[in-house]
Amino acid sequence: MTSQFHAIDPRVLTPSDIELLQSLFDEEIKARRMTYDCPQAADLAARLVELYQRGTG
Repeated sequence: MTSQFHAIDPRVLTPSDIELLQSLFDEEIKARRMTYDCPQAADLAARLVELYQRGTG
């Protein structure tokens, strides 16, 4: 289901979007054996959000 916010601005993330992205992020952190506070984790989080927003826009 597409959120009404996405119809306005695809850059707006809903709580369900955040939940999905958090799940993906957690899986990738574990798979890559990274810590949550390392610079690579911040880069990964930013990239996941960017890719997600491109796909929902």
